[in-house]
Amino acid sequence: MRRILFSLLIVMLLGTAVFSLIHVARGQETAPKTTLNQQTEGENLREIEQPAGVLAPEAPNIGFIDSPSATCYQPDQGRDACYLNWYYLSVSAAPNYMITMTLSLNSSGPLAHTQGFFQNSMYIPYNMMGDGFKVACGPLGAGGNPQLGNAYAYTIRARDSAGLGSANYGTVYCPAYTP
Repeated sequence: MRRILFSLLIVMLLGTAVFSLIHVARGQETAPKTTLNQQTEGENLREIEQPAGVLAPEAPNIGFIDSPSATCYQPDQGRDACYLNWYYLSVSAAPNYMITMTLSLNSSGPLAHTQGFFQNSMYIPYNMMGDGFKVACGPLGAGGNPQLGNAYAYTIRARDSAGLGSANYGTVYCPAYTP
């Protein structure tokens, strides 16, 4: 009796497998699928499909760092002291959390370091950096522009909880110190 039941079970399993293979061989699918992407080249067709009812994982993403209006200003023309600041610094990530944002000038080490705490975005307004970062204004032409003073290259880097990074680079010129 056991052998008969075992034989019937084997026949049923083999029949199901053969039925599935016949459907696949004919181009018929056993379960509905969603086409995520489709490419054609000549008569060739390539599709990326997802079985019905299965949610695609959300791809991690980190945004570009927005850092408008990098400014160098000289509050007292009688002193060789300028301040660098930005209107704001902003970056976001999804679905991860923002961990850090750092600012460096002229390839030095980090001048400013901001930590995130379970947040998907970081926004640092200009007044959070006080007056800005104090630098030397420099004499006329010191940064390569004959009408301005020193030039400062900045790098802003951000990192999220998945290890993805984003960076923004730029140069800001200061007014010249002319005693």
